[in-house]
Amino acid sequence: EHDPGDPHIWLSTTNARAIIKAAVNALIKIDSENTARYRANAKKLQTRLARLHTDIEQKLVPVRNAPYVVFHDAYDAFEREFGLRSVGAVTINPDRKPGARKLARLRRDIARHNAHCVFAEPQFRPALIKTLIAGTNARMGILDPMGAALKPGPNAYFKLMRKMAAALSKCLSNSTSP
Repeated sequence: EHDPGDPHIWLSTTNARAIIKAAVNALIKIDSENTARYRANAKKLQTRLARLHTDIEQKLVPVRNAPYVVFHDAYDAFEREFGLRSVGAVTINPDRKPGARKLARLRRDIARHNAHCVFAEPQFRPALIKTLIAGTNARMGILDPMGAALKPGPNAYFKLMRKMAAALSKCLSNSTSP
């Protein structure tokens, strides 16, 4: 379902469901005594993921065609799953800053596509994003593909996905762009 070079596979509920299936099968192979428990837990989790997918899809339908730019190229699985319209990424690797030529091209793309938002990430300073959107109608939003501010726990994945959907929806629907 996803590009084998994309390390952000968890940003798709479809991928998450496949991961659960594979994990359950692996657990059953090494601990068949608990097969019923693994399957029951997986069924509950699959149901929660299906509901999460539906909730996110409903939240994002109104902004599906709104163009935007992300900080780094981490969202392909999420964007494909929910039919979103990213028109670029500031960087492919967040550890490497883009050069002046790349930034100039991004500014042109933001204007040409009338990008509604440019999304930063919480672990990186937003100064670069502020520079990119200066003089445009684009707004700055924050996407957190790693859940940096989330406490670990059984609901962390669901919170991560809902927060990303909410951030996209808020910035893209509140845009001053037409």
